[in-house]
Amino acid sequence: MNLKSLKPITALAITALAISTMSAGCSDAKALQDAACCKEFAVGTDMSAVDFGVDASIKGSFSAFASAASDLSAVATGSIADVTTACQNIALDLGADATVADGKTGTAALTAWCAAAKAQINATFTGSAAIATGLAIDFEPPKCTASLSATANCQASCDVSGSCDIKATPPKCTGGTLTVECSGGCTATGKADVACTGSCTGGCSGSCKASGGVKVDCKGKCDGTCTAGAMGGATAAGTGIQADGSCNGQCDGTCTLDADAPKIECTGVCDGHCDAACKGTAELKVKCDGKCDADYTPLKCEGGTLEGGCMVDASCQGSCNASASAKAECTPPSVAVVATAKAGISAEAKVQLQTALASLEANLPKILVVFKARGEAFTGSLSAAVDAGVTITASGKLGAKGAVCGLLIADTIGTASSNFAASLSAAGTVAGSVGTK
Repeated sequence: MNLKSLKPITALAITALAISTMSAGCSDAKALQDAACCKEFAVGTDMSAVDFGVDASIKGSFSAFASAASDLSAVATGSIADVTTACQNIALDLGADATVADGKTGTAALTAWCAAAKAQINATFTGSAAIATGLAIDFEPPKCTASLSATANCQASCDVSGSCDIKATPPKCTGGTLTVECSGGCTATGKADVACTGSCTGGCSGSCKASGGVKVDCKGKCDGTCTAGAMGGATAAGTGIQADGSCNGQCDGTCTLDADAPKIECTGVCDGHCDAACKGTAELKVKCDGKCDADYTPLKCEGGTLEGGCMVDASCQGSCNASASAKAECTPPSVAVVATAKAGISAEAKVQLQTALASLEANLPKILVVFKARGEAFTGSLSAAVDAGVTITASGKLGAKGAVCGLLIADTIGTASSNFAASLSAAGTVAGSVGTK
């Protein structure tokens, strides 16, 4: 992640936003807020229903702008907390002095603990006194999933006509996967399979719930009765329950397939992925990331950027996208860490090595979420929010209270940018020390 991409936001755009709000009638936002001018604005809170005293024609856009700033600030603060805790845990587990960050808070504590974590990682795996070599990290890159309902609600508040319909004009998921709830069938398009919760006409991976008295082939965990069976297709006949309690045969119940198991013909309900077409039931709609042949409702955007949707003005669109990105759920990845102990090290050093590996596996996921998943999207969201603010304040329709709130919001975005830049830099320091770039 290139930290230089944050500099134009902090150095130029936010300055322009602050100047534009000041020229709209405010020179001392903090003093005026203390005098009850803008106490309604709060970080981590939905601002859609707040009256900021602006002209009715920009009310929706200003509320969306305030919500975006609130959401971005909350994420930036949370990123500092997550990375600081992860770095502290790694540093202490690997033998750092517990007083490293004494008297420090916020970004100062973040920097101190992550520098200590890097130093301890280097000492354990690469320094002259290292107890292991060949440190390797294996993980699936984390992805963030943005809720389309959040975007739709925001766009609806921007649309003064009240005609916003996300089903009629769903946002695009650029660079990622759009998942919808489909009331009919969902067919794979341009890829191997589709997400499926329903009946699958092809091969199913994930889990399969038997129905109609027909057992399903199973190589994995059977929640029901496991028996020896034909295991047709690519797998030889199964022998039933295995020594470790897993099933290799047929399951009368629900089979959760092993990750390396071949896809199976699921005569019941497939919950996972289907390589052909997936169809829901009267009681169950399909979660579909392929082509839906019936009525559907957009659900989420995974690993991409939300764009488009209802036709609202550019500033409101930018703010809504920024909020959706900030609120996106980023799932930490599972991390596997391996290293080779140096020959002749003591039993105590071997225990120390195992502690170090366990700590990295437990704490690197949160660092990787900030470094690998949130970085680029967050930078774009900051830029979109700033652009929205500049457009709104240039309208000349803020009013006295709106100008005060605008300056406060601009300051909040600036602080969020600085905080996230610090957490991104610290996360990158530790990620780089384990060979992740």
